[in-house]
Amino acid sequence: MALDFRAASLDDIDGLLRLYQQVYGRDYALPLGTDPEVMAREISSPHTTWLAARDPGTGRMVGSIVGNHDPSDGLGKLQGLVVHPDVRGSGAARQAVRQLSDSLLSGDRPADSVYATARTNSTAPQRICLRSGFQALGIFPNLRKAARHETMVLLARHREGVLERRLPVPRVPAGLAGLVRALRSAGFETDTEITPETPPRVPGSRPAAREVELVDAPEFVLRRFAEVVPDPGRRFYPFHSPNVMLAATDGAYELYAQLSRADGYCTLIGTAPGMDALGDDLEPLIERLGGYGASYIETLVPLDCYDELCQLLAHGFLPAAAYPAMRRVGERFRDYVVMARTLQPLDFRDLALDVAFQPFTEQYIELWKQQYLNTRGVFQ
Repeated sequence: MALDFRAASLDDIDGLLRLYQQVYGRDYALPLGTDPEVMAREISSPHTTWLAARDPGTGRMVGSIVGNHDPSDGLGKLQGLVVHPDVRGSGAARQAVRQLSDSLLSGDRPADSVYATARTNSTAPQRICLRSGFQALGIFPNLRKAARHETMVLLARHREGVLERRLPVPRVPAGLAGLVRALRSAGFETDTEITPETPPRVPGSRPAAREVELVDAPEFVLRRFAEVVPDPGRRFYPFHSPNVMLAATDGAYELYAQLSRADGYCTLIGTAPGMDALGDDLEPLIERLGGYGASYIETLVPLDCYDELCQLLAHGFLPAAAYPAMRRVGERFRDYVVMARTLQPLDFRDLALDVAFQPFTEQYIELWKQQYLNTRGVFQ
């Protein structure tokens, strides 16, 4: 029997807290299931749709899923899916994903696409999304720490007609060849040329890095970011806002990031005056972020930004996932790529992936091996 998923209210918070506690214990990393104040803000937000279901017999909470919609970016996000063990196997999880994604992709101001991440401790969460119209787009290695660092996968579902309006990507660096092939195997047509990227510097040739200060004042950082990076295209990072800034003491650049010390997740959101201003300082900046608690660092880059992709490849970032037609540009849509760098050893033990993610995973592992296990030049 299908559950009745309805909009959650503030009166549901206690029941939702018990549900997340029953299912995840103390390992749940998101405040959506652990912090009553955060949950209240989300339930009350006009940009959030929180669906919850109760057992018709007992009245206890047995299902929950959260959807966020940013109308300015045309993007939706699903998160926080949980169903009580007693109703697993009933189709409740798939019902929740389908119902909420249908809602976000329709209405007066529909999202152009909706994305979700899924766990890899089993294939069940991935297949729930795949069977609800989502497509596999990549992996996030060592993304988030629950009991331990865990790889997640990325999936997205697009509104009808969006994918047919993708902007062309003339060329990408050779380091993204595997990702382009993975996209093609997933049914995303692309006529992209693969060209050799600018080779990285020889180790030891890097000049001394500038002195850098960390500004850990979230409200100030957010205001400063809006001032020095006014172009919306350069501030595009859906559902993320910077809370720290790394500033060169000589004023050469400011790097903005969202850093969660609780789980080591870090996103590089923007740079003033631009990524090229970092030059070879990018490597020591990554080291500094690691010292501040980052264990996984990612950045979102348009797939057609060739020079920026070359720079990131040269400093150890690898293409982990793609997002076709992610951002609207006029009447067309621009493809993006998630470039990731993990500062912890890869741990793929007990990884369970649906075959849809195989091309994305294999290309990442192959690049990682070339980056860190290639012994050519070691033995003279």
